Amino acid sequence: MPTEKNPEYYRQLLSRWQQRTCTPDEAQELMGYLQQHDGDRTLLSELQAAFRQVKPEGGTPDAGEYGSRVREKLLQRIQAPSAAAPVRKLNKGIIRYTAAAALLAGLLLTAVWLLKRQAHLPPEMAMVKTMPVVTKGAGNKTVLTLANGEKIELDSAGIQQLMQGNSAVTNKDGQLIYEKTGSGAQSMVYNTLSTAAEQMYPLVLSDGSRIWLNAASTVRFPVTFSHQERAVELSGEAYFEIAPDARRPFRIKVGQMTVDVLGTDFNINAYPDEASINTTLVQGAVRVNSGDNSLQLAPGEQSQVKANGNIRKVADVNVSEIVAWKSGYFQFDNTDITSVMRQFSHWYNIEVVYEGKVKPRKFFGMISRGSSLANVLKMLQANDVTFRLEGKQLVIKGE
Repeated sequence: MPTEKNPEYYRQLLSRWQQRTCTPDEAQELMGYLQQHDGDRTLLSELQAAFRQVKPEGGTPDAGEYGSRVREKLLQRIQAPSAAAPVRKLNKGIIRYTAAAALLAGLLLTAVWLLKRQAHLPPEMAMVKTMPVVTKGAGNKTVLTLANGEKIELDSAGIQQLMQGNSAVTNKDGQLIYEKTGSGAQSMVYNTLSTAAEQMYPLVLSDGSRIWLNAASTVRFPVTFSHQERAVELSGEAYFEIAPDARRPFRIKVGQMTVDVLGTDFNINAYPDEASINTTLVQGAVRVNSGDNSLQLAPGEQSQVKANGNIRKVADVNVSEIVAWKSGYFQFDNTDITSVMRQFSHWYNIEVVYEGKVKPRKFFGMISRGSSLANVLKMLQANDVTFRLEGKQLVIKGE
């Protein structure tokens, strides 16, 4: 380790990491500083704030030669910490500054994180190794239902093709693609794509728009769009990247709510057990309509539509946390236990029941959706969550 600099130097390193300009050696130097200076809560807080701003896809230095070298150096330090970098224990929690440094380096594809914050303790972090991200649960299939009622089970590893009117439909490499092959008039024909637990499936529509369908979700869409409008229907959760077309606005229908857009990226969470239908805008602009109420969103804003049709806007939401599922992660940033458990219930197809008064707590960090339910439950247990699993029912025990 080079001669130690003052804290301002390490803040500059942190800033350079955020700008993707620091070298692997400098990232390792910052990690060593955090390991040896557990009292520097201010810098650690800045590190956590930087982590919350990292996008789950394309927003970390985890690509190409640079990312590989960073990953290799930091994994060496994580797997074999030096004697000069001890792990400190606080009650039942463990603070690992090697783990904090892994977050710094953007090692979101090599570790699983679950953190707990308590009022009288600094943040506690547990690191657990995980399997690679998967998007298909054992025995589960994504199902494409054709207009005539025929159901086709989609295999992410195989290639399936069929023709529907003027469109060629191809299922290849875990992606369902619709491509318009003719220009003649055609009646509106609708297909439906449905996912089961532990599944996420991408869909490319005939206009080039892309939809990522989360677990236990359904989207109904036309094989080929009309010349007047583009419209689909959603239940569950999906991320949308809409191809621009000023002549044909795109509309997503969710129950009595609609979202109108010309070309933009956004997420809609409409699971039945959520308190509201949440539309979060990543870029572009959308208009959310519910009954006589309507509002327009700017990037980073979210609309929340209640069951009674009331709609409200929330500014400056954590977009990366909301769309992390698209990149194969659960991401938590000061997230309450009920919200955490709803996400687990959707993905692992379990029913969550609360027994007694459950202690309020917040969670921070990221977990690969490739983790088994057993591993996730071990992490909950390590963070003082008491529970029992009875078949497909997870009982969270309170006081």
